Amino acid sequence: MAQKRRKELLSKRKQQKTTLLCIAGGIGAVALSLVFCLLFFDIGSKDVPVSAPQETALPYDVDEPFTIRDLTASQISKLRESGQMRVSDGPRGLSVGDSLDKLLTHFPNALTEKQDLSDQTGEQSDEEMILYCAEYFTNQNGLMVALPPRGLLSVDAGSIRVTLLAPTSAYPAGTKDNYRQYEHVYCVFNISPETMTVQSILLGLHQ
Repeated sequence: MAQKRRKELLSKRKQQKTTLLCIAGGIGAVALSLVFCLLFFDIGSKDVPVSAPQETALPYDVDEPFTIRDLTASQISKLRESGQMRVSDGPRGLSVGDSLDKLLTHFPNALTEKQDLSDQTGEQSDEEMILYCAEYFTNQNGLMVALPPRGLLSVDAGSIRVTLLAPTSAYPAGTKDNYRQYEHVYCVFNISPETMTVQSILLGLHQ
């Protein structure tokens, strides 16, 4: 009787070992299959796509005047919808809080001496200087005109302002005093007289 029980126990142990070996073999086969698939089909080796980088300041030349190319596609699209908008980050990497000195280094700067009232363009205050312009000429009314693209620095009633104006496309040949009939893009930097830093930036389109 004892011998019979011993045989039954041995038989059960053999069956258990066989079952464990079968399970282990199955797991191993699955693992090898996965490794083979990863190697053969190159699964997981490709780079994970990342989101596009945020818009950065566009490249520019400090010797070139401000133009519509200094604005991003997003800014131009919004201006087409609203006409103008205030921004904290303006063209050429300039932002609210930057100094006036820094601002002036990002654009052509050929400051002229203060002009007499007889030389005013009609768009200038008593304290206005031309940073740059395409041409400076006398119109039919005897007024001096700074043809865009132009940059003006003005001081009026305690406020300081840098106004940049440029056509959105090249003027037809011979355009002078009639330049106002064409579409322009502008950027106005309002400067704090106390800190001499940029207080606000206004972008706009007008005709």
